[in-house]
Amino acid sequence: MNARHLGLMGLALLAGATDLLVKGMGLALLGLPLLTLFGLVLPLLDRHLVGHAHGLGTLLLCALLVSLGSLLLQATAFELHRALGPYTYLLVLPCLQLAQRERPDAFEGLRAGLAFAVLALLLGALREALGHGSLLAHSDWLLGPTALDWRVQFSADGIPLFALAPGAFILIGTLLALWRHLTNRTADS
Repeated sequence: MNARHLGLMGLALLAGATDLLVKGMGLALLGLPLLTLFGLVLPLLDRHLVGHAHGLGTLLLCALLVSLGSLLLQATAFELHRALGPYTYLLVLPCLQLAQRERPDAFEGLRAGLAFAVLALLLGALREALGHGSLLAHSDWLLGPTALDWRVQFSADGIPLFALAPGAFILIGTLLALWRHLTNRTADS
């Protein structure tokens, strides 16, 4: 399986878990340090392990980091951990995608973590705004009881499709098309 297929499987994590901005923030706060740490340790694995041992070491390192991140989230923000459910364990997929790249350097994990965090925040904000008609709903899950009144309500209800996984794929497709349009336009001029 190549890195592109793992990247597409990683979209399941973002499509399933980012229906609220607070969930996107939680995934971003987990994914950024996790991918950065994985990117820092990966060159050490590349030097010392080969063949099947490298694959097993990569998988064990991914599982260790994701499990530690999940336990940390459970200890600090239990309601958010419960709301994310099994999606936190799907953070293994971006790690495996990073491991499949040709000659990753130490900063590759930071770049992948930043891209993942930005996409999680963007999808969380757009899906909550369009699907629920609000922003920062349930922010107390992550920030505590002081954030109970931080919810911004735009309308009584949003478009429910965007709160579901098919709406996430519609938004991802729209964002990709917009990105291609903007990058092709700047390349031509």
